[in-house]
Amino acid sequence: MKEMQVHGVNLDVMTNQPVVILKDSEEKRFLPIWIGQFEATSILMELQGVKPTRPLTHDLLRTLCETLSMKVEKIVINDIQDGTFFARIFLKNKTKQFDLDARPSDAIALAVRVKAPIFAVDSVVDKASIISEEGEEEEVERFKEFIESVNPEDFKE
Repeated sequence: MKEMQVHGVNLDVMTNQPVVILKDSEEKRFLPIWIGQFEATSILMELQGVKPTRPLTHDLLRTLCETLSMKVEKIVINDIQDGTFFARIFLKNKTKQFDLDARPSDAIALAVRVKAPIFAVDSVVDKASIISEEGEEEEVERFKEFIESVNPEDFKE
């Protein structure tokens, strides 16, 4: 398993669909996961420190976990089948551990809110990631700058 961080959220120009980009700690592998607009906005709002006037679904999940003394230990992107990614959310309280099936977008939106680590199993990383080659640093830097300039409003219809 590889630990991943949210590198950013982008808009795929070919499909006009949001993509969350995860990166490994060495920034050699980038894992793009196409997600819905609501989830993209939710992730971006949290990453950019934008607080909604009313709680979004992922804020509600965080509050529910806190209220029930549940800790999100980690999320794991654990499978990909026919281009669809799958994830698990690992929770625990004082007496029990829980392992819940989730969409990766929801799991990531929750993870960024509770500062839980994000992992991807090696088979998913091997199958679906993009490897950054030597000499691509300038292109990756331009990509990073673009991602940092994306706002939640860019995902409105």
